[in-house]
Amino acid sequence: MTYNLCLLSVFIEQTPFLSYKKYWSAYSCCLTSVQIVFFRIVYKLMYAGTKKNKIIKLLDVHQFFFAMKYISMDTYPTKLLLFATIALALFSGLSAKIEDASLEKHFFPYYDAKLKNKPKLTSLRNCSNPDNIYLPPTATNTSKQLSDLRHEMEKNMLAAYMVPSSDAHLSEYLAPGDRKRDWLTGFSGSAGTAVVTHDKAALWTDGRYFEQAEKQLDCNWILMKLGEPNVPSIENWLETELQPGLSVGANPFLFSISSWLYYASSLAGKAIFVVESVPDLIDIIWTDRPATGGNNITVLPNTFTGISWTTKLINIRQEMRSMGANYFLVTLLDEIAWFFNMRGEDIPYTPVFISYVIIPTSSSVILYINQTAWQTNVLNHLNETGCDEQISCVLIKSYDDTFRDLAIIASDTNNKIWMPQDGTSYGMYRGVNTAQQISSESPLKLFKAQKNPTEIAAMRQAHIYDSLAVCEYLQWLEENVLLGGVNEINGAEKLKNLRQAQPTNRGLSFSSISASGPNSAVIHYGPTFETNRNLTTFEMYVIDSGGQYLGGTTDVTRSMHFGQPTNFQKEVFTRALAGLVDVEMAKFPYNKDGNDLDILARRHLYDVGLEYRHGSGHGIGQYLCVHEYPPGIGTSLAEGYYLQPGMFTSIEPGYYEEGKFGLRHENVVVVVIANTSYHFESFEFHAFEPVTLVPFQQKMITTSLLTDGQIEYLNEYHSTIRRKLLIEAEIQGKHKLTKWIDSATTLLERSATSFVEIWGNAFVFTLSIISLRLMEMS
Repeated sequence: MTYNLCLLSVFIEQTPFLSYKKYWSAYSCCLTSVQIVFFRIVYKLMYAGTKKNKIIKLLDVHQFFFAMKYISMDTYPTKLLLFATIALALFSGLSAKIEDASLEKHFFPYYDAKLKNKPKLTSLRNCSNPDNIYLPPTATNTSKQLSDLRHEMEKNMLAAYMVPSSDAHLSEYLAPGDRKRDWLTGFSGSAGTAVVTHDKAALWTDGRYFEQAEKQLDCNWILMKLGEPNVPSIENWLETELQPGLSVGANPFLFSISSWLYYASSLAGKAIFVVESVPDLIDIIWTDRPATGGNNITVLPNTFTGISWTTKLINIRQEMRSMGANYFLVTLLDEIAWFFNMRGEDIPYTPVFISYVIIPTSSSVILYINQTAWQTNVLNHLNETGCDEQISCVLIKSYDDTFRDLAIIASDTNNKIWMPQDGTSYGMYRGVNTAQQISSESPLKLFKAQKNPTEIAAMRQAHIYDSLAVCEYLQWLEENVLLGGVNEINGAEKLKNLRQAQPTNRGLSFSSISASGPNSAVIHYGPTFETNRNLTTFEMYVIDSGGQYLGGTTDVTRSMHFGQPTNFQKEVFTRALAGLVDVEMAKFPYNKDGNDLDILARRHLYDVGLEYRHGSGHGIGQYLCVHEYPPGIGTSLAEGYYLQPGMFTSIEPGYYEEGKFGLRHENVVVVVIANTSYHFESFEFHAFEPVTLVPFQQKMITTSLLTDGQIEYLNEYHSTIRRKLLIEAEIQGKHKLTKWIDSATTLLERSATSFVEIWGNAFVFTLSIISLRLMEMS
């Protein structure tokens, strides 16, 4: 089988007892290469017959091919319809003069001569030959940025300069004005560190971004692929490039305490010094840098949070007293938003507001923020009536006063300040004597990660809304990909619009990864006008996307093929899916973290020597960050944090072949108490329940690679989708979608080639040969 073509929708348009529209969601008309020739001949005969006797109404050539939808060849009444229509076409056109028409030209218009001669927009850069450099259109010319930076380095007597992927709050996703490494390098991935010397520039990033970096970096940059053989670490490279006695500059507010101290101690052994660069040299040379902060702030009602912020304050102060802390510095933006039950708009896709908070044990909380306009309800929320008596009032001060006030507090050597090492920048850390610091992790970390019953219910409902939008998108794709004109960008925009139409939606949780063909092999791909590809019937398509709702944050990935996938694509699709299912089916003791389960996600790929270069899952916030740690699966950020009831994590195994295709499955699950037959001592066992409710494309599943238990689990999962989504679809009046959900969640059974199917395929082949003979006779 080499192509998937759709027949008959126009042919039978005038047939009184059949409507082609009811077949639009079916999808498996597979033709051999001989049958493709036959299809072309039938079209010619039909076209000629139409002109001769008007037996069949036919649209023009272009509309004909793009009006056709999938007709299921798995149902034999449909096959008989196919044969009857073919016969009608042959007999109506036998004596007509055949005019030549190119199948490729009309069915695959993007293969026309103009596009054939265009360079491949997904090509990687080629810097191996300085006399013949190739840069894809996605690469950024960074010569001026590097020249300006080196000029400032020389003025400040710096031999090298480091720029991480971070802001002053160690955020993963950044406000536009804080994307300094992006601006300097042209690389937009969320992880990576740039290091510039006077004659070289290098970028370190992990396996999620190797291909993306090769497409976005120009030849000024050396790409350092973390984890690959013979790739030096940053400190080892600097030791090689720099002479003893030289200095490396960096902004101390963009590094965690541990990372700054690590670089400083590692390089000190070679007499290379890491020095603070304040102001940041990037701020000096980035003259049109966007302003940050000051956007709208809203209050999240207790109906979604389940607990007031003042109650959270009481709990935090109890933790502070147990640690002997007088003050608690909060720098992580999602912790601040969660603590106050407020959300902002300062960072795209992440509803936080740029700020610091200092919590004293016995006086007003101080919020440092550059906010010029406040809504009355927000101010009332922060300073409720009687807050003086409860010591729960909030004093609002300028963002730039934070470091000065922290130094004033630290000037009293009796004060102990809780500054979590994993959430505080080195810039803040150096302002307080280490003897006065408490470096234990923030109590907010686990408070936020382990959702309460109200938050869990809100998260579940948000995923029902979101899953319905994704199902509607998949239905739309099945109806429109073959009509032409669906591409990565307008597909993602369609899904965005469907999400925004759902109740309580507040936008996307990240920029959608809408990736077709070789683009789907780029793990964190983002479509641009330069890389945008059509969705076709002969390539894989991956959509990894999520939404923000008042009740929760979502993240879901589905991979699909709208034609005839290869056996290998079906195999790796199934093996990755088996990994997801095994993790979701797992039951485990209370003292296991997500990394203990990572092998379950990978084992079926490992069985045949395959792997993927990313974690198998990440925690997810409640109307907050799409990546929230803990928990997680297969990541250092999850290590040592037990999976506890109320935690939400994604499960997302995948497979990628550079330049060819990629696929990934992703569900969000919630940790629950497991129902077990036995009880070992006092151990509590835990399990997962999926809250993502989107079907997996069944034609991609090779059931022979699944166990009976895995098939049973998938059938139960699809049954849950029907039970929950059909109700919501009816409430929203989406009656057409209910039929698609029913069709997409049918029972999965072990595949077997029946005698009737063999006969049917043989009959189609025979008709193909007969058609060639008839063509010669005409």
